[in-house]
Amino acid sequence: MKRHYSGTPRETIPLRILDFFVDIYVRWFYRSRDKGSISASPKVLIASLGHMGDALTVSYLFPIIRQKYPNAVIDIISPSWCNAVHQHNPYIRHILVIDHFLSNRSAISFWQKLNRHYQTFKAALPILRQEQYDFYLDVRTSYGVSHFILPFTKVKKAVGFNRRGMGGFLDVELEIPRKDGNYHHFEAYAALLREIGIETTLQEVIPYFPINASVSSSTIQSKLSLPLTKPYILLFPETGEAHRQMSNSFWVGVLKEVLQVSDYSVVLCGQTALSSVIEAGVHRATDAQFTPRVIDGSKVLSIQELAFLASEAEYALTLDSFPEHLCCIFCKTITLYKASGLPFFPIANYPVLLFHTHLLSRGVEYVRRNVTILYRDRIESPEVSQLIVEKITSEDKVL
Repeated sequence: MKRHYSGTPRETIPLRILDFFVDIYVRWFYRSRDKGSISASPKVLIASLGHMGDALTVSYLFPIIRQKYPNAVIDIISPSWCNAVHQHNPYIRHILVIDHFLSNRSAISFWQKLNRHYQTFKAALPILRQEQYDFYLDVRTSYGVSHFILPFTKVKKAVGFNRRGMGGFLDVELEIPRKDGNYHHFEAYAALLREIGIETTLQEVIPYFPINASVSSSTIQSKLSLPLTKPYILLFPETGEAHRQMSNSFWVGVLKEVLQVSDYSVVLCGQTALSSVIEAGVHRATDAQFTPRVIDGSKVLSIQELAFLASEAEYALTLDSFPEHLCCIFCKTITLYKASGLPFFPIANYPVLLFHTHLLSRGVEYVRRNVTILYRDRIESPEVSQLIVEKITSEDKVL
């Protein structure tokens, strides 16, 4: 099979060289391994070395696998920054942590990332060596894949994509669903599931996120600087990549209008000081008349607590990031895509209003009917701001 690598020539040329030697090793040694027959109660190893949004949507595969194989055992390979997504998931037996250097966004050097990759892989090896899996599924089509673990464990059938090197270790090397890349990421997941005898579609997916029983309104309130009263909306102004974020002035304008024409309180959420900057901007723009209704919850709330807040919120305002995927499980969501499109459209339980600038996704018919999609040349415009305010404050208005 001809491999179509993902990345720039600087990235793909080393992958081609690596694969030359991997393929020799596989041909002479690895391919002749004793695989054995697939169990009726299979052990499944799912590799997802991406980020938190990936981890959440990958978890939607677990109940689908259990529906086909009720006694399946599910282990996952996942980076440490996704632990909070997985730690209360009842479908998972083992979480094998590997912090792949290509997916690591930590503010550390490249060599520190390589060392972290090595140390976490080394720590996962004892479990990998003692297990025998029926299936290995790697969901990644770009950046870091996990195929390098395959010589160190026993797998009867390994399935993944052939775009990021070491595809020779796979028993089934898949092509991405569309060469232009403009497909929903769940289509790639579905292609993996077909290889283990499971047919499913994006329309059938039921998103979920388990909230631990220890989380309550009182535990959340104890962490907030001001009393939180209903009704409220959530704002998540951050993503892992700054170029996908809106300007502070955009959010200040939206929140000012919402506060002036409604009774909503606003909880700002995130991991940096950005929320406090937006909060200060709102106070300046409104002469601080809404101070009790603007609450900075950044850097103090866990993912479990954010999920609980979303379950009682009227709306969440998000970007193309993990909070979007989390919030639309629990509440109505308005989301803004400044740099991406169809591949990451949300899988939602509640209605979503989505604005995007992605030309390839313009006019695309999305199969999840509770997501309303509006293309705009620019997201940061008075028109989009006004549409957001109207949607939040007047359910009777139709876009």
